[in-house]
Amino acid sequence: MNDIRGDDNYGKLRNYILNPDISIHDPLPDVVPRKFNEMRLLHIPKCPGSTKLIPRRDFVTGEILEFIEVDVEDVGANANNSMSMQREPGLLEEITRGSHMNYPFWPGGFNAKEQPLEIAKLVVDNFELGDKLLTVPPGFASGHDFSLDKKVKEPADTSSNVDLLENLEEDLDVQQWLQMTRSDSEAVSTNAPQKDLQFPAEFKDVDDDIMNADLKPILNISTTTKTFSSDWAEMVDISQPILNFKEQIPCPAMEFPFELDVFQKQAILKLEQRQYVFVAAHTSAGKTVVAEYAIALSKRDLTRTIYTSPIKALSNQKYRDFRKTFKDVGLITGDLQIEPTASCLIMTTEILRSMLYCGSDITRDLEYVIFDEVHYINNPERGHVWEEVIILLPDHVNIIMLSATVPNTMELADWVGSTKKRKVYVISTLKRPVPLMHYLYTGAGGKSRDDIFLLVDAQGKFLQGNYEKAVERKKEMQSKSKAGGAKNYVSSKQDQCTWIGLIDFLKRNNKMPVVAFTLSRNRCDANVAALQSVDLNTAVEKGAVQKFFLQCLAKLKPPDRTIPQVLSLKDALERGIGVHHSGILPILKEIVEMLFQNGLVKLLFATETFAMGVNMPARTVIFDSHKKFDGIEMRNLKPGEYIQMAGRAGRRGHDENGTVILLCKSQVPPSMELRPMILGLPEKLQSQFILRYAVILTCLRIESIKVEDIMQFSFKEFNQKLQLPTQRKLLQLAEDKFATLPNLAEHLTPLIYFYDKSVEYWKEKHRIMKFILSQPKIQKELKVGRIIVITQGKHYNKLALLLNVKSVLGKDTVYKVLVLDHQFKSNDCENVNRGELYYKILSLTPQNKFFHPEGIGGHTVLDIRAIDILTITKSTIKVDADVIIRNWEQRQLERFKDAPLGATVVKAVTELHQLNEAYNANPDSIKYINMSKEINVNAETEVAMLNYVDHLARQVGDVLPHTNIAGFEQEFAKVYERRVLEIHIEELRFKNSAKNLTLYPDYCNKLQVLRALNYIDELNEVTLKGKVACEMGQNELLITELILCNMFNDLEPAEIAALLSGLVFQAKIQGEPVIPEPLKKCVAAFEQINDTILAEEQRCQAAIEAENNLNFGLLEVVYEWAKNKPFAEIMKLTEVQEGIIVRCIQQLDETLRDVKTAAIRIGNPGLQSKMEEASAAIKRDIVFTASLYTEL
Repeated sequence: MNDIRGDDNYGKLRNYILNPDISIHDPLPDVVPRKFNEMRLLHIPKCPGSTKLIPRRDFVTGEILEFIEVDVEDVGANANNSMSMQREPGLLEEITRGSHMNYPFWPGGFNAKEQPLEIAKLVVDNFELGDKLLTVPPGFASGHDFSLDKKVKEPADTSSNVDLLENLEEDLDVQQWLQMTRSDSEAVSTNAPQKDLQFPAEFKDVDDDIMNADLKPILNISTTTKTFSSDWAEMVDISQPILNFKEQIPCPAMEFPFELDVFQKQAILKLEQRQYVFVAAHTSAGKTVVAEYAIALSKRDLTRTIYTSPIKALSNQKYRDFRKTFKDVGLITGDLQIEPTASCLIMTTEILRSMLYCGSDITRDLEYVIFDEVHYINNPERGHVWEEVIILLPDHVNIIMLSATVPNTMELADWVGSTKKRKVYVISTLKRPVPLMHYLYTGAGGKSRDDIFLLVDAQGKFLQGNYEKAVERKKEMQSKSKAGGAKNYVSSKQDQCTWIGLIDFLKRNNKMPVVAFTLSRNRCDANVAALQSVDLNTAVEKGAVQKFFLQCLAKLKPPDRTIPQVLSLKDALERGIGVHHSGILPILKEIVEMLFQNGLVKLLFATETFAMGVNMPARTVIFDSHKKFDGIEMRNLKPGEYIQMAGRAGRRGHDENGTVILLCKSQVPPSMELRPMILGLPEKLQSQFILRYAVILTCLRIESIKVEDIMQFSFKEFNQKLQLPTQRKLLQLAEDKFATLPNLAEHLTPLIYFYDKSVEYWKEKHRIMKFILSQPKIQKELKVGRIIVITQGKHYNKLALLLNVKSVLGKDTVYKVLVLDHQFKSNDCENVNRGELYYKILSLTPQNKFFHPEGIGGHTVLDIRAIDILTITKSTIKVDADVIIRNWEQRQLERFKDAPLGATVVKAVTELHQLNEAYNANPDSIKYINMSKEINVNAETEVAMLNYVDHLARQVGDVLPHTNIAGFEQEFAKVYERRVLEIHIEELRFKNSAKNLTLYPDYCNKLQVLRALNYIDELNEVTLKGKVACEMGQNELLITELILCNMFNDLEPAEIAALLSGLVFQAKIQGEPVIPEPLKKCVAAFEQINDTILAEEQRCQAAIEAENNLNFGLLEVVYEWAKNKPFAEIMKLTEVQEGIIVRCIQQLDETLRDVKTAAIRIGNPGLQSKMEEASAAIKRDIVFTASLYTEL
């Protein structure tokens, strides 16, 4: 402080504070003089080269003659700005999975970008070299005459094609249609003309043009010639053996130790030709051979194959199987990568979808993608993933689809082919390699243990006699039974006796091993518990089971080895009984699968998931029940579900037949339920495509691909896409015809307004009349003899006498009426029928307001509908309607057409004529029923509609003076024709546009949601919020909202993990979930944010995905697990089964990774480290034990 004393120092300090612009703050001078450095001119900033030098060689010697400079394509292209295959490779750490910042590669089948000018110049399709070409090169003995190639090829005979769609509807199997093919090809083909397409009346004169050669539909189906052809799909004939298979493939990529079936050989031939293949084969027919050969081909070609499966467990099993065969095999799951550089990669379809969206560089080397169990496309929750992957795959990737037999394989193949612009070859097996025999078991232990009846034999014949015997036998047993309870109730004791008796029967008849499909987890566990006394293994087998079980459990911590489920399953497995369902721990499921494959599990109680995927056949399959609960209702098994499970019966090479047994515990199911279940066709494959927010945001972010393109290429829009060529042709024809029409004169312009208002008036009038005439009070008024006013055809505004009312449920009510007409009808009337609407419009004009009949006694009887009735009068005429109708119908016959009128008819016509005369003289002489007052109209919408019709009538009235011109009808006909054609063109343009897509309204609604929540701006540019949402696997909006509202910033990692479990847990729990006190406010905030999103979706009418429901049933369990509690302790907190908990925590880890990625994107290192801590806290012990299949 001493230095500051004194006036000088005080002044310095004062200046320092008050005058900051002094040299002490800015030591550099105001202007830095530039130093001249001429060498800087030699340095240029680095940029990618736009050209490169390539050598030009001598064609004979190969000597380099010169170097020429050529342009380089996609200069400066990288993963962040280009979808080209020529772009720079991405970062090394992103090679496998890619990055959400990357662009995907250009999908195959999409309209390619415009070619560079230099490449376009090289196209030589129409290049003429003259006619002086040599046909034999100098020094050669023979050559080739190129002029012969220009001859037009004869059209191929299509008489051998078969209408597959019709055959499938008639339940014809593959063998039958192949026989039809051969028989048809032997017969002389007759070229029957195809039926003309039906087009609107104004195009009748150009129908012939429409069916030109350039307008062939994709599916050319003719009912007369029985043909089926498709540009993109072809059924391969496998009914004939391939005799020269080894000659066609002298050096196969892989040899098999057994003789291949015909379908396998055909598939391999197509794979060698690098074609798309769709193998739809029966269970255990040997589809895996096709997959193995594709993997071997890619190894030979030094490329890659990706094998996708529908479930993670199946990926692990396939990894083990393929590893034994090929060695160079990798596995990619959500939390694991094993050898990601291998030539064959196995993963779930969701992982592949993520890699494609993220522009993974693995795609560059990809030659084959194998979709196993592709019929999973029918799955309501996940089927859309298969569609997205097929749409996104690039051009150079060959698609191989493996599926169970489904009815519409050709339709799916046609969609894939048209999407990727490549032909798909469909190969189906004719029959199962091991036939199935289906039995009914009515035994209940004791003496009835052998009561079994063959229901469907190996040839697929339903034995009705045996069914009736089974019903009788069951009734006998129930009548002898002392239990007087309900017929459908089976006690646990009775159930136990049934199983013990059945197991004894199976052992005596050598029917082991057995898979017992019990479609309830609880019933599986109960059955195992009830069979404590049953022992199916020998002492040696017990020892083998015990040894293997202990080896597998050695990986677990000691406390995890004593979990009750582990101990109970160990005891059951030693006795040869296993259980397999989603509630079992993953490691225990794998132990059960391996023991079953090795023959150490003789009886396996399993749910439906065991039937999916890996070939684990048994000798016998048992169905505990023919019904299942699907989450909504208890229903019968569908044919596809039944055959998927029943197909596990019969081991190829071991069993002559597969045995399928259906237990009849309480009573025998009705034959009407059994026959379609066993013999029916599986469900057709149908699109489950949904438009996810992540897809919309990704497309908007990269801009090169439009969301409309993704929608248009989906399986859901396929049938509509087939119609596009026809619609485009129709549009062109309509526009050409419109161009030939003369311009309207100026005085006709008001008639356009008259037309538009009249059309709107009649549209609303028809709608309200349908409603009014459905009202009970009005129906009472419409009795025989009532006078009404109608307009139908050229009968304008006529009084009509009601004769009869005929109403049929589901159809429009028909009213039979008598109206006056001219006595002598003119023959010179125009023959052009312009449609009902044209005459309805003319009826509004003043010149047609009243009808003046010419002559005396002219009349006709009409059938009209509600839309033809204008008003209902209060007048009635007493008549005998039946007599009038009979007399009229008689006079319509040729020989009675000149018969005199009956007295009743004359009387009715006279009275109606008098009424008409009075009406013409004074319109007020007839009173009308006031429909708006005299009917019970409760809803406001109907009242508003009535008022709107009146408003439109006044608007039409205002323009009626313009119709008072000379030759009105001829002039209006021109206006009418022109306006109808204009509207038709608008409709065709709409049908040709993206707005006609089924999903387009939902797309627009979801865009509104994204705009309202600030994921995109007004110009549909993706905001930072939207870019974060792109990186989420699921629940995109909710997780993004939670991150950006800073909810997680003040929470501990364990609390964050517990809260996020509410997004992934889907099972039901008993009672209300237990929520720890510190988390109650957070749960409420979660629900509030979720409700906000749901409210916005409802406001915009966007489709709401079911998986977005919050479920905090496992919140406490996950919270304690993340706080490092042992698994045995957290199991005491809930009744949810162990396997479900493990699955939830594994899915939670994927969500934590998504949040971590988002934290990096928005620059929140605190949240990133918390996510890493939370992930580390839950990834431990038994929950994340490595799969046994990967531990070779």
